[in-house]
Order: sequence, then structure tokens, then C-alpha cells
Amino acid sequence: MGNRNFHVPLDVKLVAKIGLSVTLASGVGLLLVLLPIGDQPGTGYRQVIGAFGSVRQNLGPAMLVFGLVMVGFAGMTTWLLSLYTSFRIAGPLFRISRNLEMQLEQGPVAPVPLRTTDTLQDEWKAFESGVGVLRAHQEDLRQAFHQVESAVAEHQRTGDANALGQAMARLKKIEQRVSL
Repeated sequence: MGNRNFHVPLDVKLVAKIGLSVTLASGVGLLLVLLPIGDQPGTGYRQVIGAFGSVRQNLGPAMLVFGLVMVGFAGMTTWLLSLYTSFRIAGPLFRISRNLEMQLEQGPVAPVPLRTTDTLQDEWKAFESGVGVLRAHQEDLRQAFHQVESAVAEHQRTGDANALGQAMARLKKIEQRVSL
């Protein structure tokens, strides 16, 4: 496998857009909460003091409600982003594991490819490469066994051990490629 670092690329633009949207929604919501509270008509001293008292009385509950709404909105946004990101990782892992199961159960079959928007594309390419190497090795083994079978039949007919020795040498060479 080598010395590979596992990294999950995040869609930074998407995260930035979501962060900017939450920030803008917070600012607009805060303005919408504060405008009705502080927009009390009055030109005299008594009206100004009355408006100040009204603002002071309503500001706490309004900010509490707005804060709770924003926490809920930020939590929902974070949950949706996490869900989206986990599907981009869990989906490829499921497909790769399913492809391995199919290879074990059915033999060499065409793997189900990943979606182009999924993460783990490098790992998928390594998986496909490994499948190709295994298929080539399986074909080499099949050909070597046929060669050995033919050499054994030839040896039984003529007694010539030369072809059998060559076939066995090829089979050993193939076996050494997968020995640890």
C-alpha cells in the first residue's frame, strides 16, 4: 500500500456559502427583532422615556427567542451539512465493500463505479487497479495450469520431463509474485 495519507476533501465553497447564509440570516433576524421594539413614535421627553422603558422591557425576551431560533437554525444547518458529507463518504465505502463482496461471491465481475461527486476517488482508483492486477494474475494462473496439464499429459505419453519442468517453473514464478 505504501505511505499514503487519508484525506477527505471538503467542499470549502459550500461550507463558506452556508456560513455566510447563517451570518446574513442572523443579521437580518436581529434587525427584524430590534426594529419593532425600538420603533416607538414620540417626540417629547415622556414618549422617549416610555419608548426606552418599552425597549428595556421587551429586549430580553426578544433576544432570547431570537437566540433560540438562531441556535436551532445553526444546529439544523450543521446537521444537514454533516448528513451530506457523511453520505459522500459512507456511500463510496458501501460501494467498495459491496464490490469486494461481489468479487468474493461471483468471481471476476465488473465493479459498480462510484459517483463522480463522491469522495474517496483515489481509493477507488487503487481498488480498480487492484482488481485489474488480480484478474491478470488469475488469467496467468489459469494459463499456467493449462500448461502443466498439457505437460503432464505429454509426459505420460512420451516420458519427456522437459515440458513438465518448464510448466512447473512458470507456475512457481507466478506463485512467487503473491508470496509474502
